[in-house]
Amino acid sequence: MKGWLAWGEIVPAGETITRNRINYVNFNQLRSFYAVARELSFTKAAELLCIGQPTVTTQVKALEETYNLQLFVRGPNDLTLTDAGEALLTVARQIFSLEERAHSLLNTVGNQFAGRLHIGTVGPFFVMKQLSKYIDRYPLMHVTVESANSDSIYQKLLNYEVDVGIIGSDYSDPRLDLVCLGKHEVVIAVPVSHPWAHRSQVNIEELDGQRLIMREKGSMTRRALEEVLAANSIRPNVVMELPRDSVLEATAAGLGLGIISNFEFSRDQRLRTLSIARYSPCTRSFAACLKERRALPSIDAFMQMSSELVSQLRDAHGEEPDSD
Repeated sequence: MKGWLAWGEIVPAGETITRNRINYVNFNQLRSFYAVARELSFTKAAELLCIGQPTVTTQVKALEETYNLQLFVRGPNDLTLTDAGEALLTVARQIFSLEERAHSLLNTVGNQFAGRLHIGTVGPFFVMKQLSKYIDRYPLMHVTVESANSDSIYQKLLNYEVDVGIIGSDYSDPRLDLVCLGKHEVVIAVPVSHPWAHRSQVNIEELDGQRLIMREKGSMTRRALEEVLAANSIRPNVVMELPRDSVLEATAAGLGLGIISNFEFSRDQRLRTLSIARYSPCTRSFAACLKERRALPSIDAFMQMSSELVSQLRDAHGEEPDSD
């Protein structure tokens, strides 16, 4: 039997069974490397793994010494991956994704799941309907939700940092499995004291020179308006770039015109919203996961539930669901 020692085979005295040796990476060392590479911090990696920082440092150092490789460049105030570290991180993501799949499989009892689901979303309001149904159906699941702009959530999906993302673009990425949740109009928010507060629409030309409070770069809401402004040769006068909730607060304080999705507007009595006449820029929202991870029962269940919700809304309204 070539390569492996056959059952019952006698090995002559003094002969080393090198042909039977299994080459493997120390899993604890690899896990510590993966945590440090994700967090770019030994301290945060130790917290993530619930072990002491010296243990993490020792395991990563041992991994580097075993293969005579430098995986990190350690600066005075930062930590970066070397080319070898980047290459190993790509493999480690796949390994620990498979481990998670095995964990999920072993924790499945009938149609009941026990485990964790980490959701990244462009806004909590986009995910609450699905989340409510999901938790009702799978009460043993522990769900965490984090908010960020669409580009950030997209990157977290690719890096296995979130399981499911609610994002504002399909990114033309064939690696993603997508469910379109709906479309959302981009509107102008003004304080009730603003001269435009009694209006329902504003012409695109009227935005020329106006003080605009925009979402940060990476926001699909911002990108949708910028495309309309560029098409009309209008250079936006962006006076502030803020997260979603801060845009509403700054607008209410009279610091400028807020650019928001109408789905984000929660009937704030301090504000009024206006459509952009003739253009009505829109964003879309998608539930997304990596195709290679769709087989995880916890992820597949959430994606199926998103599809069911969209179908129910379509049946009720007779068209693609929107934010109204």
